[in-house]
Amino acid sequence: MGLETENPQAFLEQSKELLINFQRIQENLQVSLEKEKETKQVYERDRAAVTEKIEKTIKERQKELEQSYDEKIEQSSGKVKKAQSERESAKNKGIKERIAEETAPLKQENKELKRQMQGICKREGAPMFISRKLFAVLYKPVGFAEFLCLIFLFLFFFAAIPLGLYFFLLRERGILFLVGIYLVDIFIFGGLYVLVGNRTVGKFREVVKQSVSIRKRILKNKKSILALAKEIRKDSDDGHYNLTEYDDEIARLTQERNDFIAQKQNALHNFETVSKEIIKDEIENAEKEHLEALKAEWQESTKERVELETLEREKALGLSKEVEQYIGKKHMNLDDIEAMILILQKGEAKSLTETILKLEEEKASI
Repeated sequence: MGLETENPQAFLEQSKELLINFQRIQENLQVSLEKEKETKQVYERDRAAVTEKIEKTIKERQKELEQSYDEKIEQSSGKVKKAQSERESAKNKGIKERIAEETAPLKQENKELKRQMQGICKREGAPMFISRKLFAVLYKPVGFAEFLCLIFLFLFFFAAIPLGLYFFLLRERGILFLVGIYLVDIFIFGGLYVLVGNRTVGKFREVVKQSVSIRKRILKNKKSILALAKEIRKDSDDGHYNLTEYDDEIARLTQERNDFIAQKQNALHNFETVSKEIIKDEIENAEKEHLEALKAEWQESTKERVELETLEREKALGLSKEVEQYIGKKHMNLDDIEAMILILQKGEAKSLTETILKLEEEKASI
């Protein structure tokens, strides 16, 4: 016979103590769980902060390293561009000088031809404007450009002027005014053109003929000058312009820039393989003691939680075996146990079974 039979009140008093002790263990376990959670969060937060610090430091150091070399490379590239620009300027100057030198005879010949044409006009007593380009365009054009210019001049004087006057000033007067304008225009400009032609081309026919011949030679020389200049500009051989000094300087500066690029690549490779690990180790070593302390606190709280869980399971099994099987699971609470102790104290029941039945009757009547 056990205590539950021999002394139900003492059994219930003991059960009450066991239950209070179990609840205290559960409360301690809950506190331990919260502590474990908190210490774990603190450890993981600080460990993440260290990782972030490592990544940020590595990124900043790498950026500084790249910027340092990029500045040198940019400066070197600027020097290369400046040297190339100076070379191009020297080449252009050389091309101009070469064109001037190689076309000088033709240009000089044209000057002589123009003086010759003016001399003919003076010698024959012809007007000097016969040697001018405008006269040649109007009366003896040479080449496609001058013929095209003559057409535009005729269109201007015999189309643009009369039509412009009519449409902007006399349009409301009728079509007869347009006819009148054309007649006046032809009389003035056409008459002036014929008059000048008769007094020059008609009177100084031989002078005009020589002038045309000379102008053809001048035009031919101009075409030769343009062709020669085009050929010189297209010439890929730079040996005519003494650019060796510029080429040597460009080669030196280009090599200097390539050296900086190679140095940057080597520095970045060294940073990736060596410096990053050094930075990581330095920061981790500086924070190692702090993180280990936090980890130890977390592990200690975990150990405490595990011990309390083990103790809780043991106590729960003990309660189930020593108390629950006698009073039932639904009465495993302090209120019911205290109510049953009071029933026994009042003498309303003598055994544990009677006490439980009495308690259930009281609950049922409420």
